[in-house]
Amino acid sequence: MTDEFTKTLVSRRSFLFTLAALTCFGLTSETRAASSFAPFTFGYVTDTHVTHGKPDSYLLLQESQLFLQDCIKSLNNEKLDFVIFGGDQVETPGPDETNWQLFVDVVQVLSCPWSFVLGEKDVSGNPPVDKMRLYGPDWKSKGIQTDKPYWSQTPLPGVHIIGMDTSRAESTTGDISNEQLEWLKKDLAGNAGKFTIVFSHHPLLAPPPFDTGPPWDEYITTQGASAREILGGSRDVHLAISGHLHVNKIQQERDIWYVSTGSLDVYPCCYRIFRVSSESITVETYQITYPALVKKAKQQLDSSTLAFKYNEARPQAFAELAFGSRLDNSAILPLVAGQPARPIDEKRLKQAEKERKKNEQTEAPAKEEKKPKAEKKKKQKEEKVKEDKQEDHKKKKESPVDSDKVPAADADKVPAVNPDKEPSVNPGKAPAVDPDKTRAADPDKAPTTESENPTDTKTTKAEKPSKKSKSKNADSEKKTSKDEIPDNGASTGEKPAVKSSDAEKVDTPTDALKDEKSSVKNDGMENVDTPARAPQNEKPAAKSGGTKKVDTPVQTE
Repeated sequence: MTDEFTKTLVSRRSFLFTLAALTCFGLTSETRAASSFAPFTFGYVTDTHVTHGKPDSYLLLQESQLFLQDCIKSLNNEKLDFVIFGGDQVETPGPDETNWQLFVDVVQVLSCPWSFVLGEKDVSGNPPVDKMRLYGPDWKSKGIQTDKPYWSQTPLPGVHIIGMDTSRAESTTGDISNEQLEWLKKDLAGNAGKFTIVFSHHPLLAPPPFDTGPPWDEYITTQGASAREILGGSRDVHLAISGHLHVNKIQQERDIWYVSTGSLDVYPCCYRIFRVSSESITVETYQITYPALVKKAKQQLDSSTLAFKYNEARPQAFAELAFGSRLDNSAILPLVAGQPARPIDEKRLKQAEKERKKNEQTEAPAKEEKKPKAEKKKKQKEEKVKEDKQEDHKKKKESPVDSDKVPAADADKVPAVNPDKEPSVNPGKAPAVDPDKTRAADPDKAPTTESENPTDTKTTKAEKPSKKSKSKNADSEKKTSKDEIPDNGASTGEKPAVKSSDAEKVDTPTDALKDEKSSVKNDGMENVDTPARAPQNEKPAAKSGGTKKVDTPVQTE
């Protein structure tokens, strides 16, 4: 009897101690912290409203593309595992889906994987938007296999994300079908033990004042309570994130953190970064890097109908609601039940922001240093070639060629005849006269005279003079006295000034050359080079009126 009482007492004490321990340490916290995963970081951007050619309202539609580009640039400076876009990516897809294609083009430069859920703006338009026809291929390209506009994925080991569809065309009210709710139950059961995050455009837990009834209830999800009941029944769901309301707010229900996020295109023009570990979730909120445009967005919101609906006497209060409190922007969310959110150390956050900006400044030169060696070598080679060309050009300018210092030709080496220069005269045989070509004699050199009497010709076609004989003849011609050389105006090395009226006339025996005159001006002197010259035994013709007349006999072979 005593033994049975003792056993009963011990069992009761054990039960009480166990119950107290569970109360103090939390049964739910142990079960929810059972997921095994490595710490990870992701970005969340919502309500970008990308469009082209539409005027601004309280939505800065004309700056929508600029804001998104700035946001993507900032996200790329973070080491993110993935990014989720929370709906209303576009202000309607636009004609031929041009707005959606513009959004995709901007987002493609992200340095990490990304996906999205749908908002009412994404599915509104004329004609109505077919969700799967337009967006299905993009989900498929990201490895999401679904035939419905809602999906789930395991981006990292031990981590599960769910994208719900709350969009309804041409309506600000969210909608979740019963079919989707049943799918949600099955998906959670099939991924038990994974750290799970749920994304939806419309909030599943509406923040104030949207939870107070008309006129604010038109912005919430009618089946939100049913969805929260399913999520609360799972031990793996820790976080639910939404947009649509353009308000920053963090709430907790049944150990699940519900985070509502402001718009990128509406004041406060923000996006969030989540850093997740096994102990907590750190939430950081950032604005775009254009303070003047953020100020403009606030002014537009203060004058909007929505702001006057919230507080007619003080419409600026809605901008304060949209910005949120300190804890609504940057906070640490514990994963232990019963513990509230706590603020992030502002000094540490500012220090992290400074380090991030410093990394941005040093990132550009670091990328430059990592360029391929082949590209560097190619660039160096091109620069060297350019320098060599400049050096050669400089040398040519500094040392020009002096035509008066050309070395004399070797007597034993007779160069080939250049058609642009005066041809050498073969002793004993005069070249044929070309009526169309007359050359100017060199003013600095006396022309060589040779005997051209056909009766005294000693060289025949079969017997051509050798190089030595040519050179000897050339030397003998240079030694010829001045009296034996016809005075053609260039027999001496002097440069007499001859007026253009004193031109030399050359009468050729042929009919074609009788009336032709060739006058060439060279250094203020006119010279006429006649292919056939007078014999040595003849005296030059007498001067008449300053004009020299030379009769050249026709040479016959």
